[in-house]
Amino acid sequence: MKPSSSKNTNPVWAFFSSVRLAVFLLITLAVTSIAGTIIPQGQPLDFYKDQFSHTFFQIIRVLQLNDMYHAWWYLGLLGLFSLNLIVCTVKRLPFTLRLLRKDNLSLTSHRLRKMPFRHEWKTRGKVDASAIKPLLEAGKTRLPESQVDGGRLFLAEKGKWSHWGLYILHSSILVIFAGALTGSFAGFKGNIMLLEGESTDHIVDASRSKQIPLGFSIRCDKFSVSFYDTGAPREFKSDLAVLEGGNEVLKKSIVVNDPLEYKGISFYQSSYQAVPQVTVRFHRKDGTREDIVLSAFQRISWPAARLTLGLMQYLPSFNGVPAARIWLADSEGKTRALWLLKGNEKIYTQDDEQFSISLIGASQSYMTGLQVKKDPGVWIVWLGCTLLIFGFGIVFWVPHQTKWLWIGEKDGNTIVILAGQTNKNKIHFEKEFHKTEQAIESVLGVK
Repeated sequence: MKPSSSKNTNPVWAFFSSVRLAVFLLITLAVTSIAGTIIPQGQPLDFYKDQFSHTFFQIIRVLQLNDMYHAWWYLGLLGLFSLNLIVCTVKRLPFTLRLLRKDNLSLTSHRLRKMPFRHEWKTRGKVDASAIKPLLEAGKTRLPESQVDGGRLFLAEKGKWSHWGLYILHSSILVIFAGALTGSFAGFKGNIMLLEGESTDHIVDASRSKQIPLGFSIRCDKFSVSFYDTGAPREFKSDLAVLEGGNEVLKKSIVVNDPLEYKGISFYQSSYQAVPQVTVRFHRKDGTREDIVLSAFQRISWPAARLTLGLMQYLPSFNGVPAARIWLADSEGKTRALWLLKGNEKIYTQDDEQFSISLIGASQSYMTGLQVKKDPGVWIVWLGCTLLIFGFGIVFWVPHQTKWLWIGEKDGNTIVILAGQTNKNKIHFEKEFHKTEQAIESVLGVK
């Protein structure tokens, strides 16, 4: 029996309840999701402009392929698939309700003889129904019964509720979609890089090019990394502290897959970066000298000499000695870059003053890389996944099984009919039916 509805005559209803539409949307979502894993997500547009051709960059920009799972067309596909799922569910609901309300005690003996599983006995003696009916279902002595065709009809039924499994399955998909959308629009994801002792109260969402306030500050107290003999990192760890109102409210050491969580925001150890630090010595003609420490990602102002300095690049070993490329800018904005080798001097002239510059020392510290994530929809997704597993279990492994036993008289003989049907797992049901059949034969003493 297939569900039917007068609404099928409506072309709009027929379109949204179409199985072909569901298959098309599933394939389209699968293909586009694959594209979303191939094309890097969440990067600034300049990244794609540098990596791809002009034509493909324009496609990425127009279709928002850099943030595909928030793109209008992808959300439209999800919305259309959700609508298709809802309409298909509503369309099938009347059929399911009729199936659940069906009176299985109104079947005639003629209908029972047409069941897919059936067996009939004929005996001249009287049959004690109380001795046979417990065999229908695990020794139950109280079974629903009715008077049909002048005889008594007994019913043993289980798994009738399993017809709701499909609706649980459909609902679980909608719940997962709802959780994903909640996380996408009410949550955020970003990254921060912190030096030891540094703190921040915001993160940067690169895909949307905006700062997101945390509502508190996070500080890196210490970062450590250990290496294998090959030089590959074995473990890197950050000691983090959460600050509110200038007070420490939480401290935790995190490693990969063991995040710090606070107010629904998770901080994952995701990376680290070496931060070189060099000491540069400036000698004047008058014999005075100045030692200045330069770190990566920082600019150092030297007001006495009207100079601004920065470290551009550091090489631990260049022909066996450390080397650093420094950047200098004078008060007029003129800039110059110099390579310094340890043990060698470079001459730098500014206006009428001349400096002898040398690299006298170098060290290396580390900056911790944290992935920051807030996803208020994650528990909704977990609920949907639980319902999905439960729904699949019902749909595939919980059958609706029905067995009937009719006892009546005809032409001075007692007729016993055993009939049954199931909507799935017919092989297992056939074995159970055969056992019931043998048990009844042993009581009746006939075959």
